[in-house]
Amino acid sequence: MRCRLYLVTPPDFESGGVSVDDFRRKLEAALSGGDVASLLIRGDVSDETLNALAAALTPVAQAADVAVLVEGRCDVADAHHCDGVHLEARPASLRAVRRALGRDAILGADCGDSRHLAMVAGELDCDYVSFDAQARETIAWWAEMMEVPCVAWGEVDLEGAPALIDAGADFLAVGRAVWDHAEGPAEAVRAFNALFDAKAGESGT
Repeated sequence: MRCRLYLVTPPDFESGGVSVDDFRRKLEAALSGGDVASLLIRGDVSDETLNALAAALTPVAQAADVAVLVEGRCDVADAHHCDGVHLEARPASLRAVRRALGRDAILGADCGDSRHLAMVAGELDCDYVSFDAQARETIAWWAEMMEVPCVAWGEVDLEGAPALIDAGADFLAVGRAVWDHAEGPAEAVRAFNALFDAKAGESGT
């Protein structure tokens, strides 16, 4: 399976001096650069900002066939017709959210470096699990043993991406390496996709 991009809004959005409209334009630029699988809107902002981001970014991303997820907030995802949610891998929460959202919604579980939590998440019908990007051995184990896709999560950049792809990550969660790229978000997305294509060619997939 060819690796794909999982874009993540910046963790310091509210202190970064970028307005919601400015960031929407950054997203539009990024999406013009090539294939993107999904966009996660991080939940560590105020309710006002979170709702503004979801309202502004969701239609832009979905128009480009990019799935939109919200971190930790089913209510916001539902209100803005997003595609799913990304949660900490707590079994009771995952079970309740899957029941509430139904099978059509995307449910992702943040498992850190825990193989146990990832296996539980898989059993609870999560659509993907995410592991810390530093946990390459765990990513490699999961890729070899399991069918549920995994996301490598962290400060992933072009320099560190090849090792994560080689480990078997299906998606790379990328933030600053796209948004703050010296030549702009579109060029960053082009560069990541060129890497993904090259790695897929090496593996024959």
